[in-house]
Amino acid sequence: MNNERRKRKRPYGASCEACRDKKISCDGVRPRCGGCKNTHEECWVPDPVRPLRRLQNPRALERDVMDLADRMRRMEERMREMDESNRPPGTPPAQGSTPATALSHSDTHMVTNPADADHGAKYRLTVDASGNVTYHGLTSWIRGPNVASEAPTQPQPQALSPIPPGMTGDAQYARILQALATSKHISVAPRLGDALLEYYFCYSVFNIIERSTFMRDMALGGPMFSEFLLMAMYTSATSKIDGLNQEERITQERLFSRLAKEYLAKEMEGPTKITTIQGLLLLSGRECATGNLNQGWNHAGLAFRMIHDLGIHLAPENVAGVSNLSYEDRATRDRLFWSAFVWDKAISLAMGREPTFPPRRGRDPISIIDFDDDEGPWTAYYVNPLNCPPQLAKYVYQPKRRAAAFRFLARLCLILHDIIVELYSSEGTLNPHQKLGFIARTRQRLDNLWESMPETMKFNANQQPPPPWIFMLQMLYHASSILLFRTTLSPVDIATAGGHIGVCLEHSITANQMAVSYTQTFGARMTYVAVYSSFVAASFDIMLLEAEGFDIQLDALKRLRVWLGIMEQSVVNVASINKSVHHISTSTRNIVSKNAALAASEDGQWIISLHSHCTPTVTPLDDSDGTGTGVEFFDFFDLFAPMPNLT
Repeated sequence: MNNERRKRKRPYGASCEACRDKKISCDGVRPRCGGCKNTHEECWVPDPVRPLRRLQNPRALERDVMDLADRMRRMEERMREMDESNRPPGTPPAQGSTPATALSHSDTHMVTNPADADHGAKYRLTVDASGNVTYHGLTSWIRGPNVASEAPTQPQPQALSPIPPGMTGDAQYARILQALATSKHISVAPRLGDALLEYYFCYSVFNIIERSTFMRDMALGGPMFSEFLLMAMYTSATSKIDGLNQEERITQERLFSRLAKEYLAKEMEGPTKITTIQGLLLLSGRECATGNLNQGWNHAGLAFRMIHDLGIHLAPENVAGVSNLSYEDRATRDRLFWSAFVWDKAISLAMGREPTFPPRRGRDPISIIDFDDDEGPWTAYYVNPLNCPPQLAKYVYQPKRRAAAFRFLARLCLILHDIIVELYSSEGTLNPHQKLGFIARTRQRLDNLWESMPETMKFNANQQPPPPWIFMLQMLYHASSILLFRTTLSPVDIATAGGHIGVCLEHSITANQMAVSYTQTFGARMTYVAVYSSFVAASFDIMLLEAEGFDIQLDALKRLRVWLGIMEQSVVNVASINKSVHHISTSTRNIVSKNAALAASEDGQWIISLHSHCTPTVTPLDDSDGTGTGVEFFDFFDLFAPMPNLT
């Protein structure tokens, strides 16, 4: 009874003017109450004399609290920056201080629940007329309906899988999908198509595509498969697959690349799709490796634009509608963000350009979910087992640790982003004193990252080398350390082996040993990033040829001979490095020819004879647009000159 009375109770202040004048009860019905309806009078409610005291919207209060917290954090960061700029040189940072660079807070493990993303959200995902998820900011005049939730309740991530529930790890189900997908290959025989996909997933290092999701949608016609993406995977795998000679490999790769671009033109006529972004990133990698640097840069830029179009670049907790996406969609978007972020740092370093794909607050690599069968063993794949070299015939690496290595790689690229922006950008604003403080903080970040890695993922000369994705991570770590400290090296430091020369030397020696061990096992299968890391180490060794100690000079020359041998092998698969290989060889010869002691050594004689009997030739890079500008992008010449002293 009390509940019924409570429901019938009209709200306070709802009496109309006519009922108030008659001093009778008003039932509060609108647009006309019962009394006015009977008397045919005008029914209107006057404005209250004072506003009703009601509680504010809890969401509005939460937004205010978040806004105040964000302001306090920014003020604290600004105060830390001012303290760092005013701190005398050599004074250690105050305890409890944290780096104030743009990415330092990205290294903290900020894990938010996507289900709470709508509360205090700054951005919103919407659906266009075709039902495609898209993103528009606050100033846009385009508005669409919100993303619809697929289920009334949000399932827990632990209970979900990238493939249908109950199918995870089901070998029989995977074989069925494999059989169904075989009939979907394009322009190749089914057996060759299966081999190309097997090779791609075996040696993939950037984790752009998840195998289980792709194979499922290839077999069943789902959204995570497209003909363009398939052709881009063919192009990527053809470069190193066994069973083809070099001429056949180049011909087949060009065919797949041309077909991929034809499919891309068709996809560009429709809405943005995740598969289009994935294919563009793959094409960007191949174009850069083969020397089409303009095309590689532009493909990557188009992929980054599409990522913005889908709102993938935004922090999930700031986007309303993300919680309505399926767990698989969120995981795919998160992995794609980090794949693009890592690739952006790779091409930015190689081309000497500032990063164009920045990090976002709240996006931490710890959120990347495990890949399928990540704990299983890894073995090298060959179409014909007879083509497998003896050193790989019994090679087994367990577990694969793709997800763990990719998380560490993304964290390393967060640090690398700061190094590029703060130390190598033409728009850098740090003064020499601030740079020294930044270098000290960044060194600590690199040390913390390395210490957090398991020992099984670190180089050990007494054990077999790791698979390509872990090797690439290790090489980029050593290259990042050299790039960080190289900015502090002066001609005096180089001559006397002082300053941070010892730190850079340690990283160069380790990288050289790793590269030797890796190539002895895997041959010339070095990735684009690993080759760049080799150039960074080699450029530092060239600087050491002008040190005062002969032992330091001779050891550097020995490493340079090794680097040149490795790079000459890599030219076959990464043609864009040809010019830089020639420059390193020529620079080494010029210095050795002026040093009688080095010229008389065995390694010095090898360098001199290399140029006197067989002058290195530079293979022209494929510059399809005819401008010639593509050759100038991929060089490391600036690395050979010492940086000015910052002190």
